[in-house]
Amino acid sequence: MNTPMRFELKIDPLDLDQTLGCGQTFRWQRQPDGSWRGPIGDQIVRLAQTRSRLIVEAFPGTCRVRGQVAAYLRAGDDIRRIQSWLAKDHVLAEGMKEVRGLRIVKMDEWECLVSYVLATYANIPRITKMIETLSVRYGDEILDGVHAFPAHAQLCEVPTAELTRCGFGYRADYLHRLCKMIDDDRIRDMRRMPYPELREELKELPGVGDKVADCVSLFGFGKLEAFPIDVWIERALARLYKRRGSYSKLRAFAESRFGPYAGYAQEYLYYNERLRAPEGACVFSKD
Repeated sequence: MNTPMRFELKIDPLDLDQTLGCGQTFRWQRQPDGSWRGPIGDQIVRLAQTRSRLIVEAFPGTCRVRGQVAAYLRAGDDIRRIQSWLAKDHVLAEGMKEVRGLRIVKMDEWECLVSYVLATYANIPRITKMIETLSVRYGDEILDGVHAFPAHAQLCEVPTAELTRCGFGYRADYLHRLCKMIDDDRIRDMRRMPYPELREELKELPGVGDKVADCVSLFGFGKLEAFPIDVWIERALARLYKRRGSYSKLRAFAESRFGPYAGYAQEYLYYNERLRAPEGACVFSKD
């Protein structure tokens, strides 16, 4: 039996259910005991919480995995400072204490880009299925049928017809063309770009419009000023701020309202709106 590496991290505040279950990322599964299991790079990671510690089990376990987990959960983000800044907004001020443990994740840029191109016009179960199909077919197996997300080099020679047979539909052509237009060197260059330049660079890629560019900027490249807008955010902005309009107008409003931490405001609003939808509960409310 394979024995995982086990260690603890202090990441405070942190709520795994809010962070890994709110639609930022698609490969994590909540276990019956309340822990979460998923791949980070070439590692399978199981995360469980005590009151003050994050317990990590990683396989195969390397000297890098502690840093990988900390980076993925953005352990360096000062959530209290971020929320103090956002509390200038009277709508967010009261409810943020309920989402203190919701952290933005930091995905690998390539994985994030491909994942959100596949995610266009699809619900979360279908997105999850497409990403798992891609990983199982072309990624390296880590353990027991769990595969790493395929690297650029593993996908760049796959023909469109083969990707179509994976069930990706029109996204197969986007993915094939994406592989031809971007590589590891270009991604490294993009890391150095400020958010406005990065956003426009991403929009030159196939399958990348406003929302995908902002999602990849936020969850892949770590640009906390990015504010992705989907139907849930449109509803939140209309209900809480009486704001409606084009993507560019709503993004400009968010930029002026939430500034350098717009990405955190977006996740708080998104989580609240999804929470509110089925049961009528909510954290931020002007009803």
